[in-house]
Amino acid sequence: MNLNCWIGSGRLTRDAELGQSRKGTSMSKFRIASNGRRDDETLFMNVLCFGKMAETLNDFLIKGRLVEIQGKLKVDDFEDAEGQQRTSICVMADEIALGPPVTPKDET
Repeated sequence: MNLNCWIGSGRLTRDAELGQSRKGTSMSKFRIASNGRRDDETLFMNVLCFGKMAETLNDFLIKGRLVEIQGKLKVDDFEDAEGQQRTSICVMADEIALGPPVTPKDET
């Protein structure tokens, strides 16, 4: 059996951006930072969600918010503007759980 499943959590590095896919479906994209348990190395992961999930959650996906993501990994190979071969990895989210809202520093 083959299975492509990624589960992780992290904090948004900036506010999510709501847009549309090439097919016209609503799409929200954002990036999370996640620290390892055994070291201080940080993993940065791009995340995409689509449809009603993107429309509903986009306003809550703000910089610093903790989120838990379940989805599948998508790997794209492409050529950048300078002609270099690049690889992009992102999580296509099936489930997103929101952590507590971010409290502005002046309210703490």
